[in-house]
Amino acid sequence: MDDAAADRRLVAEIRDAYEDGAEWWASGPALLYHRLAAALVAAGPSRLAGRRVLDLGAGTGVASDVLSAAGARPVAIDLAHSMLAHRKHDRPPGVVGDAAALPFHDSTFDAVVAAFSLNHAPDPGAVLAQCRRVTRSGGWILASTFPSGADHPAKAVVETTLEQFGYRRPGWYATFKADIADRTGAPGALLEVALAAGLTDACVDRVAVDAGLDDPDVAVAWRLNMPHTIGFVAGLDPDTRAALHTSARAALSDGLPPSVTMLALRARVA
Repeated sequence: MDDAAADRRLVAEIRDAYEDGAEWWASGPALLYHRLAAALVAAGPSRLAGRRVLDLGAGTGVASDVLSAAGARPVAIDLAHSMLAHRKHDRPPGVVGDAAALPFHDSTFDAVVAAFSLNHAPDPGAVLAQCRRVTRSGGWILASTFPSGADHPAKAVVETTLEQFGYRRPGWYATFKADIADRTGAPGALLEVALAAGLTDACVDRVAVDAGLDDPDVAVAWRLNMPHTIGFVAGLDPDTRAALHTSARAALSDGLPPSVTMLALRARVA
């Protein structure tokens, strides 16, 4: 299998994992990602009211909610239909589409917000080039990723508990962690990708966000309802699933750090 075919297969596997986990995602990780999206939008230009903004990789709509609260007019796009269908009657318009081939005319939007979607792309430069194409001159691109090697301690603890119940990382997730995430996991690398995509006035900041993870129940709900774990967790019988939750909760000590760190890219379209 050549590299392009391998990338297409990986993207399809990531999409399928998200397709199967919308309701689970909304019950756990969405709380954390809403706070991260709010911090990303706060890092951008202040005048979003009335602006048309693309929510790239919108998922269940946390960034769209933040944008709507700021008075913006978001349009959502995601590869996974079920993520866009979640509470669809309470959300702005959305379309299923590929971030590397956006189905919009040039200069359609005043800004693009990509909250933790860029780091899922095998070619993040191609995604940012598409963001630049669909954003008007003078508009802004905001994107967030996780910095490499800055994992919250709850991640390893909960995964160890999962493994004790028979969990093994799915192949797509192992490939994603080993080959994809680090492409945008350092400030310099993320900045280089943005500049190569033709963006200007680009900067990348490390931002610590209070995500409420000092509450072990929040941390467990986050890690057990992620796309790479939910296929396993959902397949357990109810008693075993309850035992998993109890064991994961017990394994997390008090005094967990409340915050996670993200990289926030802000760049302008010339």
